[in-house]
Parts: sequence; structure tokens; C-alpha cells
Amino acid sequence: MSWDVRRAVPIYRKFLLENKILLFFTCLLVFLGSVTLIAVYWATQGAVSEAVPEGAADRAAARAALIAVLLMVMPGALLIGIVRIVIRRAVSPLKELTRVADEISAGNLDPGFDFGVHVNCWEIKDCRRTDCEAYQNFSQQCWYIDGTPCEGYESRFPQKLEGCRTCEVYQAHRGDEVVQLADSFRHMTNSLKASQQQLVGADDFQKRLIQNSFNGIIAADAEGVVSIFNQVAEELVGLPREEAVGRMRWHEFLDAELEKAMDIPISHEPVRRVRGFAPREATIRRVDGGRVHVRLAGISLYERGIHIGKVFFFEDMREVKQLREDLIQSERLAAAGQAAAGISHSIKNIMDGFNGGVYVYRVGRKRGDETKMAAGFGMIERNVKIISDLANDLLNFAKERRPQFAPHDPRKLVEDVIAAAGPRRDSRISVKIVQRGPVPEVVVDRHALHQCLVNLLGNAVGAFAEGEAGHISIEYGCEGDDVFFAVRDDGMGMSPRTIAKIRGGMYSTKGSKGTGLGLQVVQKIVKEHGGTLSIASQEGRGSTFRIEIPAGAEVEPA
Repeated sequence: MSWDVRRAVPIYRKFLLENKILLFFTCLLVFLGSVTLIAVYWATQGAVSEAVPEGAADRAAARAALIAVLLMVMPGALLIGIVRIVIRRAVSPLKELTRVADEISAGNLDPGFDFGVHVNCWEIKDCRRTDCEAYQNFSQQCWYIDGTPCEGYESRFPQKLEGCRTCEVYQAHRGDEVVQLADSFRHMTNSLKASQQQLVGADDFQKRLIQNSFNGIIAADAEGVVSIFNQVAEELVGLPREEAVGRMRWHEFLDAELEKAMDIPISHEPVRRVRGFAPREATIRRVDGGRVHVRLAGISLYERGIHIGKVFFFEDMREVKQLREDLIQSERLAAAGQAAAGISHSIKNIMDGFNGGVYVYRVGRKRGDETKMAAGFGMIERNVKIISDLANDLLNFAKERRPQFAPHDPRKLVEDVIAAAGPRRDSRISVKIVQRGPVPEVVVDRHALHQCLVNLLGNAVGAFAEGEAGHISIEYGCEGDDVFFAVRDDGMGMSPRTIAKIRGGMYSTKGSKGTGLGLQVVQKIVKEHGGTLSIASQEGRGSTFRIEIPAGAEVEPA
């Protein structure tokens, strides 16, 4: 047998207030009538029994009781009707307030009720302060309005209410408790309407802000269903907002692999937890199957540890990508032109050296002068080496190659570099090797690193004038997981402006004897090894070129 909770409710609680009051008065009248009947009956019974026989006495008592009942019922019914009218009038304000409360609970902030008489403070106090918020305000009484300039009263609600209750304006308006309750309802509805307008305005502003943003915005709820899809998103994806919001999921536009990136913590606040990823280049899928390059950032939102949704911000990178490609192409053309000009100039100088050597050789041969012939042939040999180095630099700079890593002894590598590119024996320049601490075998591309150090050593030798004395050291060692090689000289040095130029490429401090390709080759090789090249120099005090590369590169299988 099921339990009906209504059976446990007392019967009087099922009545309305007016019926409860009416029931009380009816019961009271019935009780008083019953007491009166009993009293009349016993009084008539005693009086009649003494004067008349027993049967006649009973009949007289019955007639007396009937008359008493009739005399009681008629005014009682009339009294109950009057009481009912009075009770209905008394409880009608409460019924109206109940209706108002129901309307407000249902969201209607204009329920239309009127209790009491609205008094005008500016009339009662003969005030003409038009700058007052209460002046000509017929929607609220002044004690509910902030900022009133009344002297001696707190200007803000609800603190001001304590003082306003003693004011003549409040006294003129004051009614019973129902009127005060109605005033509170009216103030509450006005406050709710003001808050509602602010919320609607803020919501409208946010919607306009999102919709008119220059960046695309796609937001999804905890289930992944799209809830925000602004104008830029419509243009990039090629889909109207109405077809996306509430119907599609975010991974239909973005790669599903981003789900892992969305779980990376960004904020570690105790209540509001945020996860996601910083802006990165990615692509968005269009409805026609194409893809659009964008710069994408994502945030996964949590509230009290519960996932509440995701939002993605993205910027159209198509124009930027095209400009970047145009810039790269322009830089390539400029570099090619600059390289061609430098190489042409170098080849011209080399050919001049060739022609000079051929001329000296021919003169010596014509005269039978072995010394001149040897000098001319030496000039030809030097220029052959120069053009060979130039060809090697061009080849190393232009071609793409993957380093072939293998373990090598760094000292043997440095010794081979000195043997290949060190100063001539008759030179006054000394070269020494400096080892900084214990250095095991390093995993590098020996051929590439050899070429790199040969170029740096050649630059160090070229930092001294012809016949000038100087010192060059090649240092190497280990620092953490990196191995370093440093070529130091005490030659002419360079200014910061010159360092910037040689880093920019195709610039040489050797004048017509250099092309600037050597350092470009060095930087390319260092980059292929995942390392860095640093330059420290001071005019008149020499230069240091330092290479740092990871020593633990993986050796590719043969």
C-alpha cells in the first residue's frame, strides 16, 4: 500500500486563510449557541415543573428551546455572512501579495500591484533638488534610492532605512505590515529589473564582442558540442553559424590530436583550473574538404574540478603565409644577387692573379729565368687553391645534407685542421691547441666540423697583416652535455657593426680577397649539428669564435 503524504496533513492546513478564520468563527458561534440552548432548557425546565403538570412542562420547554434556536440561528447566519465579507476584505491584500510573489518567481518583474499611497518627498519637504535621484521618481520611494542628498541621513540603502523611518515622508506613507511588505516587493522587483538590464547589456556586449572579433572563436561545451561560432569562424570554415551551433562538434573542424594538448595545465588556481596550449601554427578543416592555415590557441575550462568546456582562438595566416613566402623568395633573390656579385668579384680577382702568374711564368720562360718561372707558378698554385676553396664553400653552402654522426677524437680533429689550414712555415704566427679538462670522444660529422674549423682558422690567420706576428689558439672541452671548440686570435679584431655584417652574410673583412661565404658555411654546419655559434671581438685586441654543439647525438646505423 503506497503512502500518500496528503493523508498526514491536518485537515485545517488544506483550507485557505479566509476559510480558516471563517471556520473558527462558525465553531465559536456553534459552541456559544449550544451553551445557550442548554442553559435555556434547564432554566425553563425548572420553572415550568413547579407551575404545571409534567407533560405540559415538557412541551413548554421544547417550545422555549425552539424559539431560542430560531432567535440564535437567524442573527448567527447574518453574523457569519458579515464576518465572511470582512474576512475576504482583510485577506485580499495577502492574496494579491501571493499572486505577486508567484509572478515574480515565474520571471515577471512587472506584476502590476499597488498598495498604499505613493508620497512625493519633494512635495512634502518642498525640495527642488532636481539633481536628486528621488526627484520626480514615481517608481520607488526615496528611502530605497541611493544617493539622496538629505542632510543627517545615510545616503545608501539599506543603512539609510534606519534614519528614514523617523522622517516625515516615511511617516506620511507608512501603512500596516502588508503595505510595508508590498513596498519591499516593489523595491525588490525594481532591483531585479535593474540587475536584469545590466546582465542583458553585458551579455549583449559579450556576444557582439565575440561575433565581431578579428580572430576566429569556436567554443564547445563539456560534451564537445559547439556553442559559440563567430563570424570569422563562419568565413574560414565555410559554414553558417546556425548549422554549427548545437549540431556539430569541435573536432569536426580541428584535429582530434589537440585533445592531448588541451590537457596541459596553464593555470593552477585552487578553484578555477585552466588547461590548454599557447598559440601555434595549425590548420582548420573547411566543409569543402580544404584546409586553412591559422595560428591557433586553445583553453580547456574547469570549474571546481569539473570540465565545463573548451574554447579555441585562431587567426587567419593565409595572407601572412603568402607574405612570408614572398619575403623568403625576395631574400633568396637578394642573397643570390649579392652572392653572384661577390663571387663574380672574387673570380675576377682570382683571374687577375692567374693572369699575373701566367705573365711572370712566360717572362721567366722566355728569359730562361728559373726564379721567375717558379714565382709565376707559385702565383698560379695559390689562385688555384683560392678558387678550389671558393668552389667548396659554394657547394657546402648550397647543398642540403644530413650530418653523418660518428664518434671522433677531438684532439686528432683539431690537429688535422691545423695541418690543413695553419699558417705557412715562414709565418710569424703561432698556433697552439688547448684542452679544457677531460674530453672523451665526441659524436659529430667529422668532415663537416673539419670544414667548419678550417674556415674559422683561415679567418684567424687572415686577421693579421702580411708578415705580422701573432698568436692563435684552438680550444676544446666539455660543458655539461655540450662540447665546444673556440678559435682565438689577437689580431685586428672587429667592431660590433662589423660583427653584425658578417652574421648577416656575404660580407668579408678581407676585402677583395674574401667572399663572406666561409662564415655562412660555418653557421650552416653548426645549425645542422643543433648547436650555436657565438662571436666575441674587440678592435685591436682580437676575436674569439666559439662553437657549442651537443656531444650526445645519436649515431645513425651504417
